[in-house]
Amino acid sequence: MSQSPNAPQQSEQKTPEFKFRTKPVQERTIFESFAVLPARTRLYISLGITAFAAAGIYVSDQLEKAYPATEEPGTVTKPPSETSPSTPS
Repeated sequence: MSQSPNAPQQSEQKTPEFKFRTKPVQERTIFESFAVLPARTRLYISLGITAFAAAGIYVSDQLEKAYPATEEPGTVTKPPSETSPSTPS
């Protein structure tokens, strides 16, 4: 059996059209400008931001270990025995 000539062909794929692709660059928002970048470029930018954030978290943890926080005068901290839940006797 062959397909009828009026049937839509499977090879045609409809790609989404973005309205902001037709906007001039000066009228785009930052998100729209980011969205029109090629997928690989967006991936590299996202990975770069993620790596920068992960490095920042790692460095801040290392600095916290090297330079522990000191108590400021006038602050009250409870001993660990008072902060943990007590068991009834």
